[in-house]
Amino acid sequence: MLSSRRSLCSILMLVLLSGGASLSAAPTVEEAVNLIASRLDQEQVKDGLDAGAWPLEMYFTGPIAAGMVCAYERTEDPAYLASAHLAGQWIFDTAAVYGALLGDETYAFTRLSELSEDPNQNPWRDALVDFFLSHRNPDITGTTEEYLRVFEELEPSTATYHIAYLLVAADYVQDADVDVYRQALLRYLSGVDDKADFPVMALGVATWALIATDTPAETLVASDDAVPNSYWEGLTVGDLPELLAGHQVPEGEVLAGSFYWRFDHTDGGTEGVIAGYTEDTIFGTLGLIAAALKDPEGAGEPADLAIAAAEQALLSGIDEDGLVYLHLAMQGPTYNAFAGEMLQALWSVEEYWDWRAEMEMEMEAEVVAEQE
Repeated sequence: MLSSRRSLCSILMLVLLSGGASLSAAPTVEEAVNLIASRLDQEQVKDGLDAGAWPLEMYFTGPIAAGMVCAYERTEDPAYLASAHLAGQWIFDTAAVYGALLGDETYAFTRLSELSEDPNQNPWRDALVDFFLSHRNPDITGTTEEYLRVFEELEPSTATYHIAYLLVAADYVQDADVDVYRQALLRYLSGVDDKADFPVMALGVATWALIATDTPAETLVASDDAVPNSYWEGLTVGDLPELLAGHQVPEGEVLAGSFYWRFDHTDGGTEGVIAGYTEDTIFGTLGLIAAALKDPEGAGEPADLAIAAAEQALLSGIDEDGLVYLHLAMQGPTYNAFAGEMLQALWSVEEYWDWRAEMEMEMEAEVVAEQE
């Protein structure tokens, strides 16, 4: 997540409205994954002190590493997994020096652990266990709650992003303080409004993390002792998917399938851009998919249509060189961090379609069994 994205030139809207950028000419998922992952593999530093990182984006190695794991899982290209392992080692070595992991780095370790020969015993999982244990070390931070106070220095949507990843990783290793991370995520999310840098993105990543970690649907976003802004008052985790879906650009509109960046669907007095930022759509998509996967009975045509629209919007933001831009209209700067997040989203989309196919096959088998 890079804070420079709001500096996109206002000329973008002129390009979109004139038809100069089309969201219809897009690669297939398989093509997109290989375009992105092969480029990332080629551009990764392979030797020396910085082996495993990407030039100029060393401290965004976490999302890129996680994306390369996802690329390997879809394609089984060993080069992508080797790249992810090299990136993971860079993160590991850097964390040993600075004594900490970023939120998205813990997710990279989670994905590396999941694809290890033994997911329950491997260096990536061990590193996560040690990381979460260290926050209960009285000689360092004292408690997890005290550690999490460092995020008060960030604006709330950025804090929400990092703590969402921390929650998913803590849940993966079944850390004793997983609920502390959950409550912190809710607390920071309830502080997000349209004054934040990335309101809808924060909603998307929080929805993904909370649902993926089986947070009870009746859990209030803003606790009883909090002073929520009006946007969150009375809302529960179970309300988040519908709330998120309401921020997806509908069919027939410019940038359909992408997501608005603000809750009020305006440009916020910036430069005329109201929707289509790549990260908003990536994390909005992840949130919608997490909700659909947890509700098999409710995941029908509406979910399929929303996810399919998001998929096409995402694919349309990838150019022929595998570059991923600030905006899905292929405008603004390009970052490898966006590319890594894009790989995560495309992997999640394909997992959803595989799941839907399995569900349909099971339903057909049940019908046949009943007829017999």
